[in-house]
Amino acid sequence: MSSVHDVAAAVIAQLGGITAMKLEKLVYYCQGWHLARHGVPLFDEPIEAWRQGPVVPALFRQHRRQRTVSAWPSGDSGQLTPAQRETVDWVTIEYGKFSAIELSQMTHSELPWRVARGTLPDSARSTAQLSTSIMRNYYSRQLADPETAVALATANAALEGVEFDDEWQDRLRDVASGLVSADDLIAAEIARITGG
Repeated sequence: MSSVHDVAAAVIAQLGGITAMKLEKLVYYCQGWHLARHGVPLFDEPIEAWRQGPVVPALFRQHRRQRTVSAWPSGDSGQLTPAQRETVDWVTIEYGKFSAIELSQMTHSELPWRVARGTLPDSARSTAQLSTSIMRNYYSRQLADPETAVALATANAALEGVEFDDEWQDRLRDVASGLVSADDLIAAEIARITGG
């Protein structure tokens, strides 16, 4: 199994220099999404529910007092399996565009951090560990197979008075299956409407 240091090295290899806080949050999301997609942890090191959001103490000890981290010599991204690499790549693409503050705020609104904190106010210190089973269950609920995703999108559109025909539902299936990006579908639809 890879270590949290290998994951940190892979995140930095993908994004370059980032703040220590952003690194912590991206590593957390790597763990959560890997649990959801594969049912097993990406790394064994515990994640704690600190004031600023989830933090891996093993990482913190190494980047302490550093604002920006541009290399992680304690890790080796080459130790990741293809599935682990896919998780890290996906997280850096989907979450890497957010700032450290935005990522921290996102984690504060999500169940795994909130459950670990219990009744503590957001400003209180805590070393409570986040549960990997809660993380797996929470992020698994965020996933939907293509048919379920299309059914939900069609139902939501119907509530807004818009009906998706079979052709449009097929195009949504392509997005839900990862064959076409949502941006490409939108661009194609705009071009179709505008005649461009």
